[in-house]
Amino acid sequence: MKKVLIALDYNPSAQLIAEKGYQLAKAMQADVCLIHVVADAGYYAVDYSPIMGFGGFNTANTIELVEKLKKQAGEFLSSAVKHLGDDKVKTFILEGNTADAILSYADEYNADIIVIGSHSHSGLDTLLLGNVPAKILKHTKKPLFIVPTGQ
Repeated sequence: MKKVLIALDYNPSAQLIAEKGYQLAKAMQADVCLIHVVADAGYYAVDYSPIMGFGGFNTANTIELVEKLKKQAGEFLSSAVKHLGDDKVKTFILEGNTADAILSYADEYNADIIVIGSHSHSGLDTLLLGNVPAKILKHTKKPLFIVPTGQ
C-alpha cells in the first residue's frame, strides 16, 4: 500500500482521524493525501418560494460563498498538515456529495486505503444527511480504516 487518503471534516475528532490515518500511512511508508468535501454549490443555492411570509435566502452570491468555503477548507487542511509536521502531505478540496466525492477522488488519486471517522449523529441528522462511512463502505472496493470517534 503506497497511498493513503484521509477524509476530514470540521468535527473536533478530525485531529484524531488525521493522526491515526497519518500513523497508519507512516507505518506502511505510504504517501498521504488529506481531503475535505465542500457541499455541492446547489446546497447553498436553493431558491425557496415564499413560505409563511419568508421570502427565502439571498442566493446572488452563491459562487462567492462556495469560493470562501473552499478557501476556508484550504486553510483547515494546511493547519492539519502543519499539525502533522510533514510538508510532503498532499491536500485536496472536493465539492459535492460527501460520500460520492470521497469515492470518486479515491479512484482518481488511486488510493490504496481510505481513512474516515465514524461520527455518531443524532437520528434526525442520519435521516437527513445519511451516514457517510456506511455509504462509502457500501460502494467502495478499497479497504477502509474507520476511526471510531466516540461522539
